[in-house]
Amino acid sequence: MNDVKFPALVGDSPLAILAAIGTLRLIRDFVDDHALLSWDAADRAPVLHSSMPSVDDIVARLAQIIESMPEGVVVPGGPPGFPPPGAAPDRLRLELGELRHFTGMLCRDQSSAPTVRAWISGLVTDLVVDPSGRGAISQYAAPSGKQSMATMLQKPLELVRDTPDYLRQALVGWRRVSGVTGEYLDHRANWDSSEDGRGKAEMRGVPGATWLALMSYPLWITTAAGPRVRTSGWHTVSEERRHEEELRLPLWGEPLGPAAVKALVEHPVLEGDWDDIDQNALWTLGVIHVCRAHRRKAEGGKSAGVLVPLP
Repeated sequence: MNDVKFPALVGDSPLAILAAIGTLRLIRDFVDDHALLSWDAADRAPVLHSSMPSVDDIVARLAQIIESMPEGVVVPGGPPGFPPPGAAPDRLRLELGELRHFTGMLCRDQSSAPTVRAWISGLVTDLVVDPSGRGAISQYAAPSGKQSMATMLQKPLELVRDTPDYLRQALVGWRRVSGVTGEYLDHRANWDSSEDGRGKAEMRGVPGATWLALMSYPLWITTAAGPRVRTSGWHTVSEERRHEEELRLPLWGEPLGPAAVKALVEHPVLEGDWDDIDQNALWTLGVIHVCRAHRRKAEGGKSAGVLVPLP
């Protein structure tokens, strides 16, 4: 077992943490089924424990996963046409009671059925619906305009497929690329005209990190918490402010596999008023830090807003 650190994925932002978890999931599913992930307490950088001896080897394996995806496939191991292609209205957001039948139809191909079920469970639910009767979506997603689940996954994939070096940059040194949105996981992607040397407001995201972060989504569950949607990692702020939720992503010191990571991210000790969280319980669980973030909605915007880390 080799220990390889990813210095660019410092666990102080949701994008970095999700990208590290997404990397673990891909390596575990397609390369090394014994791979584990931990975080260095000294610098909060993730460490992948696997059969691969270097970042270069890991990047090469990730690139191979992408290269092996047939035309029309936007999730590794998934079938063509999933999620249903096209812009909004999103054909993956169905009315109450329709999701089970829809999932069954997609899972007729047994070879891709586990992948389809995992992605659907992470992306949508019909246990909670919006005012128009459509199923609710993952709290990690914040679509705007004509964005759908399909376009959310397709565009970052096209970028890393065309420029495989973006994968290396994601792990060792971020370089921002004009026009890349960061899929609302990256608050630093929002540049206004005063920050841009050309006086132009434009998104500048990190393509490789964005794609790897999206690859963590099949680990999570999107379901109902009373009348509201709840996705793994999202927690109620307090009893008095039950309508307010924030993302809480822990870092852990001991090497864990995907199932243990999911259990830790969903652990009830992270729920409730942050000032009342049992820090000793977190320490007992092996948690060395918790990255907290909330959505910042743009004035007049229809998106839920970009994720912004809290102090």
